[in-house]
Amino acid sequence: MAPTPVVRIAIVGGGCAGMAAAWALARRNLVASPEVLYDITVYEKDVRLGGKGASFRDEAGRIREHGLHIWLGFYENAFRVMREAYGEARELGFGPDAADPAMRLPLGSFDEAFTPESHVGVASRAADHTWQSWTGWLPPMKGQPGEPLDEASNPFTLAAYLSRCVALSLALMHSLVGPVEPAEPGQPRPEGRSSLDEALDLDFSEGRSASPQALVERMARWLEVGLLTTAAGVMQGAMIVERWLQAYQSNPQFSFTVLDYLEALARQTRKRLARLVASDAQVRRKTEIIDLIMTIVVGLYRDRVLFDQALGLDRIDDIDCKQWLLKHGAMRSSVDSPFVTGLYDLAFCYEAGDRERPALAAGQALRGALRMFFTYRGSIFWRMNSGMGETIFAPLYRVLGSRRRRVDGREVDNPLPVKFALCHGLSEIGFAAGPGAGSDWWIDRLTFKVSGEIAPGQALDKFGCWPEQPPIGKVRAATRVLPRRAAGAAPDAPGFDGVVMALGIDDFRRVVQRSPRGAEFLAALPQWARMFQHLATIGTQAAQVWLDVELPALGWTRGPVLMSGYEQPLETWADMTHTLPSEAQWRQALALPAGPADRARTVIYFCGILADRDIGTREWLDAADPAALKSKRGALEGQVHDHLTEMLRSRMKPFWPSAYQVAAAPQGPQAQPGRKKTAAAPTPLDRLVGRSTSSDPQARQQHIQANWYGSARYTLALPGTAKHRISPLERSVVNMTIAGDWTHCGFNEGCVEAAVMSGLLASHAISGHPALEDIIGYDHP
Repeated sequence: MAPTPVVRIAIVGGGCAGMAAAWALARRNLVASPEVLYDITVYEKDVRLGGKGASFRDEAGRIREHGLHIWLGFYENAFRVMREAYGEARELGFGPDAADPAMRLPLGSFDEAFTPESHVGVASRAADHTWQSWTGWLPPMKGQPGEPLDEASNPFTLAAYLSRCVALSLALMHSLVGPVEPAEPGQPRPEGRSSLDEALDLDFSEGRSASPQALVERMARWLEVGLLTTAAGVMQGAMIVERWLQAYQSNPQFSFTVLDYLEALARQTRKRLARLVASDAQVRRKTEIIDLIMTIVVGLYRDRVLFDQALGLDRIDDIDCKQWLLKHGAMRSSVDSPFVTGLYDLAFCYEAGDRERPALAAGQALRGALRMFFTYRGSIFWRMNSGMGETIFAPLYRVLGSRRRRVDGREVDNPLPVKFALCHGLSEIGFAAGPGAGSDWWIDRLTFKVSGEIAPGQALDKFGCWPEQPPIGKVRAATRVLPRRAAGAAPDAPGFDGVVMALGIDDFRRVVQRSPRGAEFLAALPQWARMFQHLATIGTQAAQVWLDVELPALGWTRGPVLMSGYEQPLETWADMTHTLPSEAQWRQALALPAGPADRARTVIYFCGILADRDIGTREWLDAADPAALKSKRGALEGQVHDHLTEMLRSRMKPFWPSAYQVAAAPQGPQAQPGRKKTAAAPTPLDRLVGRSTSSDPQARQQHIQANWYGSARYTLALPGTAKHRISPLERSVVNMTIAGDWTHCGFNEGCVEAAVMSGLLASHAISGHPALEDIIGYDHP
């Protein structure tokens, strides 16, 4: 029997996209009697996997992150990969209790790794310009992310999105314009029903499952007789829209009638709610949500998005989301509401990092918001119970490199464990093409700058975490050239057959432009030049602080929360105290003596934009001098420290008021005569304001991160740029595909889910696995 052919794949970049591609390709190897086997090597420039999701442990076991990482409940593809990884890890015996250090992981199962979080918050200015907090609890939804979807639970259609939107709007309308009224003064109405409830029953008992045509005819009748002029009429009118969306088919036959009806409904809704806007903050927030929902329904219909099966929401990606909402009649107060601001803040959607230049493609903004609020399963947010590096990348690293695998309930030999070449930064691409115009292009060689060698068993520490300083061995050569294998080469011949470029777009662009035939390549394939020109990234900044007091002692009594929408420079903060047990377990596992780190009771993460004006000119994105880069990093980290100091010194007062109530020195009869006045007692934050320079790692209560260069930067979804993204399915370079949240992958915004979807598409482009229909949301309209 002839041996199974082997295809060698080089994956350049060990972040979410590269690891998703490796995971899918490696699982393809495990099918019964595979037609081909994939020999995979992941090349990563850092000492650890993860990219923007990398984290490590310092000498005291504290988790040091790239930034604030929270998973959303609609990350179906990312959660599915992690369910598979943790399922295999558990069945293979990997976990915190494994006797063999090479099999240890800090978390042993999916349920140990993730915790649902339903508490959300946004900050906004009150009428007196002071900052206030709005927090809410979004109820758990049916199912769990990453579990199989069925017909009843698959929400990935525009009509399903909008139907849920209108249902929410109805609930909010009822709470505002339909309070329960007593039949007699001081007496409740029977069964607590309001007059509005009874009005809604009129003329709607029939037709709850009516056809779209019947519902449109009813819309026309309502317009003719002017029934959308009362609170009850507005409510019933919205119910008709909800039913129409549930029965909707892509048929523009009644478009004008429906559009007139939707515009009249939106106009009457705004009129009915206008008098409520100024009454109080809670009512104003509800009216803003209703206004936004009605605007979205009208706008998607008016712009024919509902009837464009080819483009769907991509049809309106050339305009900014705020401008699109205003164009379709949204109130300015709704567009400037903390909900919309929070949407921009969570995705750092400001051109060049300038808060005065909000920029987010409308189609992608709506896709993200609709998925976020109306397709999540289990919980809207999911917290990782340890650092992202060890929660996500450690189990992938362990399982992919194992010689035993589990698939379909059976344990099998892993024919080709994935190999990892850390400390390998891509420095040059050898492009090749045929002699004539229009000839195919391919990659002939890859050149890596090698900064060290890390043995496979040394990448993780004894607890299964990424250490701050892994043991790095000396390298034989500072560069490594990997050639393309010739057709018919011997099975053991060195080199690669195919490449997945899974590094960040700034790093990829820089390498292409510096490669010997890079300019020729971009001239021959101008779509790549356009992508590099139009796709933008921005820097981000992050900080962590460990406190010896619990948050209620500082004045925050609303429980753990992710708070966004605050002012720059650190506009988002989150209580991440749930990670403290993992830090303590690490110290216990390594038998460290008790120290200051054990006194921590709270961990707070901050993050925000690092604007281009703070970084300097774009030439820094193309810099190569290591000394200059190190100097720049130090200066920027100093800026981030100053920003954190300002936050702790004064700007957290709206959230932690008790932290700034300083005890005064004794006065009056209680003061001892003849003694000088003592200084005011320090606040719980005072010792954190200064830069932590202690030589004792246990005493370092802060972590500062400036993500300003290369793959550490965040990819923006600016208006008019999505059309320039290239899909992993495009094979304009014969033996190369791409992966990353900067590709055209079905969710064109920087996040874990986009990166994973892109990695799965790259695997499909190479192997046909997974099937496109198995990549959830890829073909979203």
